Amino acid sequence: MDAKKKRFSRSTVRALAWAAGGVAFAVPWVAFEFVPPAAASAQATSPQVIVVPTGSKVTVLSAPAGGAGVKVIHSTSSGTTTATAPTVKSAPVTTTGASAPPP
Repeated sequence: MDAKKKRFSRSTVRALAWAAGGVAFAVPWVAFEFVPPAAASAQATSPQVIVVPTGSKVTVLSAPAGGAGVKVIHSTSSGTTTATAPTVKSAPVTTTGASAPPP
């Protein structure tokens, strides 16, 4: 006189899977709503640091926002030496000639 264990129907299992998938998809966006934004003032006061091997040529195309500058560090196998930032150059402008976009 054992009673059989009740099982969920196939449609109930599918509905639960859809609901769980929807919750898993929405959770990251809800979590990002509660995270405070990063402090922009802390980034503006410190320069951008670029570490390159000694002898490398460094060209900075755009300066970081806030005018903090760029600090290039040349590394060697025995230690590191620092150098000042190279001059900032504007990005080259490229065109495709006289071609027009497709209709």
